[in-house]
Amino acid sequence: MNRSTPPVTIDPQAPLLEVSGLRTGFRRADGGQFVAVDGVTFRLEQGRALAIVGESGSGKSVTIRSLLRLLPRTASILGGEARLAGIDLIGASDRTLRRVRGREVGMVFQNAMEALNPTIPVGRQLAEALTWHGLCTRAEARARAITTLGDVGIPEPERRARMYPFQLSGGMRQRAMIAMAIIAEPRLVVADEPTTALDVTVQAQVLDLLAEIKDRGTGLIMVTHDLGVARRFCDDVLVMNQGKVVESGPIEVVLDSPREPYTRMLLEATLEVGDVRAAPPEEAPTTVREPLLVAEHLDKTFRSRGGQTHAVRDVSLAIRPGRTLGLVGESGSGKSTVARLVMGLHEPDSGRVLLDGQDVHGEESRLQRRRMQMVFQNPYGSLLPHYTAGANIIESLRLQEIGTPGERTERAAELLRLVGLAPDDARRYPQQFSGGQQQRIAIARALAPEPDVLVCDEPTSALDVSIQAQILDLLAEIQERLGVAYLLISHNLAVVERMSDEVAVMKDGAIVERGERRAIFGDPQHPYTHRLLDAILPVRGSRVPGAAIA
Repeated sequence: MNRSTPPVTIDPQAPLLEVSGLRTGFRRADGGQFVAVDGVTFRLEQGRALAIVGESGSGKSVTIRSLLRLLPRTASILGGEARLAGIDLIGASDRTLRRVRGREVGMVFQNAMEALNPTIPVGRQLAEALTWHGLCTRAEARARAITTLGDVGIPEPERRARMYPFQLSGGMRQRAMIAMAIIAEPRLVVADEPTTALDVTVQAQVLDLLAEIKDRGTGLIMVTHDLGVARRFCDDVLVMNQGKVVESGPIEVVLDSPREPYTRMLLEATLEVGDVRAAPPEEAPTTVREPLLVAEHLDKTFRSRGGQTHAVRDVSLAIRPGRTLGLVGESGSGKSTVARLVMGLHEPDSGRVLLDGQDVHGEESRLQRRRMQMVFQNPYGSLLPHYTAGANIIESLRLQEIGTPGERTERAAELLRLVGLAPDDARRYPQQFSGGQQQRIAIARALAPEPDVLVCDEPTSALDVSIQAQILDLLAEIQERLGVAYLLISHNLAVVERMSDEVAVMKDGAIVERGERRAIFGDPQHPYTHRLLDAILPVRGSRVPGAAIA
């Protein structure tokens, strides 16, 4: 069956995108209306990039989803206009929008695991984006899919194209999502946190690729909480708060000389490598204790129809009570696999993990694992969707047999307050929260039983800068009070510098460098560590690695 669609009629004289007075609301249970986007107006020309920044829940994602009418049933567009090269997006028929989506506008969603079809290999999904619009033959589409996967920095693209989304790391899934958005060479790319799951080296590759596309005349809208990415890539910026645009203008002007207090708050909350505040106190020699968690010579290979992946190669590490080990490296380097081996979620092919001298994979593994909790990279995938936020936390306490039902409910409300949510949010379901809010719930659930070890796999990757600062302060406070040990996995080197006592750098499944935080950031020895630090995008002027901590 030929499912190709004819192109829509484009007005070459019209602006690429013109939005005026856009208002979008959500229907409340009491019959009222919550206005999430209130009077948003902007204009985007070809070959320009616009950043939309603001805190989680400020209306950024709802704004861009409104443009393509990708809204849940409880939401509706209340007013305003949006035109893409003369096409009325708000009043367009569903048939017209199907022609626009993918062909004229490519969309990069915040959660690649949700956006990609879990039952279809990623290469075939990319190819279908071309054949559905009749842009080339199936054979040509397959070849272009492999090429585009390589363009966005996915290693061994021909092999990865045969893999399913769940077989890829979080960063690779995000790159596959970006590849799908750009493969048809659309006029406009709309990206919702496109680099959230990417390490700094791959982030640089993806931004360079998007820059090439922009230079060919493609417009781009980027929703991001990473002001360094916004400064590096975008020409203009909208700052949103509570559904409204509070400040806008050229990116350098707004970030260097912000007029509004809200914009200044976002900049002050942004953490950068070399910040004085990014320096946990050094541990005095008299306080050094024996390691609480030890991993010895871990090795793990995954096998599938697409081949085999040697994910972890002879990895050893140790964390003492009250200390944080930061684990960094590019997407697919094996960081998350190490986390799952430590938690006992994967069995190592060789090696062992000891907690207080006891093997977490041994006979007492269930008791040992009760002392360790994990914050996963994908908050929505880790939360129970049919449980409310409060019930997700309460269920963790119930399974650990902690407290009475009343005490569990009180503890859930207390933890929601600690991570920046209201106690009333306990009655809402995960899908009713933004991505950043979902991660806050996941962190609250992990903290509920007050574990001895907390394994954090990208715990702040989905959070805006102000909430990130709150969460990092919260984790530091809990560590100081309870002596909990953290294994912190992150591609955000400023977060690792802020939280870690020691740092291990992974590449291709192996640890290539490790040492005290001061040594790694101030005097790195391995060329790959140098590459990671050199790829950091500054928000405030130029960065001198290690200058504030040398």
